[in-house]
Amino acid sequence: MRPSMNRPGEPDQHFALDGLDALFEAKSIAILGASSDPSKIGGRPIRFLKERGYAGGVYPVNPNHAEVQGLRAFASLDAVEGPVDLAIVALPTPGVLPALKSCVQHNVRAAVVFSAGFAEMGADGADLQRQIRELARRSGMRVLGPNCIGVVNSKQGVYASFSAVADYMADRSYRSGVAFVSQSGAVGPHCLTVARTRGLDFQTWVTTGNEADIEFADCLAYMAMDDSVKVIAAYIEGCRNGAKLKAALQLARDRGKPVIVLKTGRSTIGAQAVASHTAALVGADNVYDALFEQYNVCRVDSIEELIDTAYACSAGEYPHGNKIGILTGSGGAGILMADQAAGLGLDVAPLPETAQRKLHDLWPPAGVMNPVDTTAQTSNDPKLFEQFLDVVLNEGNYDTVVVFLTYLGLLQPWTVTMTDALIEAKRRSPGSHIVVSMLAAPEAVRRLADENILVFDDPTAAVAAVHRLGQLSSGFAGQPAIEPVAPSVVPAYDGTTLNEYDAKRLLAQAGVEVGAEAIVRSPDDAAAAAVKVGFPVVLKVASTDIQHKSEVGGVLLDVGTAAVARDGYTKILGRVALAAPDARVDGVIVAPMVTGGVETIIGVQNDPVFGPVVMFGLGGVFVEVLGDVTYRLAPFDERVALELIMGVKGSALLQGARGGPSCDLAALAKMLSQVSHFAAANADRIASIDLNPVLALPDRAVAVDALIIPKA
Repeated sequence: MRPSMNRPGEPDQHFALDGLDALFEAKSIAILGASSDPSKIGGRPIRFLKERGYAGGVYPVNPNHAEVQGLRAFASLDAVEGPVDLAIVALPTPGVLPALKSCVQHNVRAAVVFSAGFAEMGADGADLQRQIRELARRSGMRVLGPNCIGVVNSKQGVYASFSAVADYMADRSYRSGVAFVSQSGAVGPHCLTVARTRGLDFQTWVTTGNEADIEFADCLAYMAMDDSVKVIAAYIEGCRNGAKLKAALQLARDRGKPVIVLKTGRSTIGAQAVASHTAALVGADNVYDALFEQYNVCRVDSIEELIDTAYACSAGEYPHGNKIGILTGSGGAGILMADQAAGLGLDVAPLPETAQRKLHDLWPPAGVMNPVDTTAQTSNDPKLFEQFLDVVLNEGNYDTVVVFLTYLGLLQPWTVTMTDALIEAKRRSPGSHIVVSMLAAPEAVRRLADENILVFDDPTAAVAAVHRLGQLSSGFAGQPAIEPVAPSVVPAYDGTTLNEYDAKRLLAQAGVEVGAEAIVRSPDDAAAAAVKVGFPVVLKVASTDIQHKSEVGGVLLDVGTAAVARDGYTKILGRVALAAPDARVDGVIVAPMVTGGVETIIGVQNDPVFGPVVMFGLGGVFVEVLGDVTYRLAPFDERVALELIMGVKGSALLQGARGGPSCDLAALAKMLSQVSHFAAANADRIASIDLNPVLALPDRAVAVDALIIPKA
């Protein structure tokens, strides 16, 4: 059974697949606003359906014509005989809602709305779009758009789109099994066109437009459930429903389908443009990074990378590790590829010495380390190329071998000889992973594609594709992203503003170690508490109105005697009264002066789309200047927390770098996990949490300061 959302009338919790078969696999299609002119928006889908051999019923609806493009036309849906799965709405904006109501009355299961002029145009358009959404929810009819260019499923002959890209059916189509979902009507067809120039066919593609009903995540989930789809490529600008997107990505991961995403809005300007374009919540970009890492999504930064990675995944072969061998006839190209590989963290290990000696004996002028440089001699002696390739494949112990052959694939006799050599080597070494950088004739690329040998024009793009394949492979091979089990006790937060002492007491109930401390309201109590806590101590003002205590003189460090504690109490309150006279003061905190260890930071930000996101970083310059932090969506277990800790670039400092003691990483991971569960359980009341610093010590981790900010 396909997962679905409760419809109609239920709030969105998960992706909704109900009715999407009528969109992607429609058995009959009506075109409302059908045009006799095959070049117009209302005429193109009819022409595409006819030309592509669509086997279902096609019903042009236009009251002004008896015939449209050789097909019988109907004055209205009332006149159509038989059921209609899908309606294409190509009408001016004022006619859209009445048309959709007519579709509901005639039990149409899905509709594609090309028309613009809705939420992207302001309040009036947003209200009209809201009515479309409510109609879809009440009736159960699925609506794609408005303001979209439609959907295509070439395997079913469904061309419910007005995009002229359907006219571009390049002959160089060697691979299918790739589906594509885009929130942009222009970027989608552009990606499709670029893919076809690479010999890649997006068999199913859809643009979601304003997403009044059907959302990006719904389409992604449908593609994940489609057994004919092996790879999912996507372009996304923003997301309104984080839970739905997470569920769809989890489904794709569970079904072993790589998802490659081009996510825009990294910059402030880009995020503003997204909000203006789609009226969608963007969410912090680093939150999307955390989301994608959690669900093994490959994020790319350009259309070229999107197509390259989808093409690479379409072969269905993935390296088992990151060890790469480079075989080239050009020393310069070898250096270029080696630099790229090393920069991406691939292991450019040298050939074993026995293999090096064997290659040297075959051709003494060759470079035999890694990269292996055959020199130009291989163009004179193709047999030599075969021998070198066999040695590198069979004795190099590489997970992937990248071969650079410059433009030889365009010239005879090398087009045939080099292609034959690659194919025979692959057959002699079953299970080997070969990637080629070569300018090649279409027939050569086709032959190599049949053997699952990838071909790239640019050698650095070939290496980058290998890197991304390895990341996906590692993600699928690792432990699955499962919902962590919450601790038996997670305290509830009532949403009130807390001072540091009360915030720590609450977090202590969640399992966060905060140390023994007290809150006092007199000089004598301060002295007594300091003796009980044990010297040295720190004194800090407790106030719900003061977040940055040092800035108002509200902190006194390294207090060594009861007398100093007594005087310090009075001194702190005097400073605060001058610097923040209107602040409410609840007393003074007396806490142990914890020293040593490594300063870290644990933070939580409640993202408007995805909910609580936990941040971890090392203190001081690492966070403030270098931005060395990692993120994860809450909640998560201690295993994931440890990955978060080890993900910061300065993690060596926590493991005894420069002769220092190793920190208690298990205690630190436990605290991170506990904070994540606390934040997730209280997501509707927490805006943010800041534990800064958290001292990572050899035998424990302790939160020295804490701030919980409630939602407004």
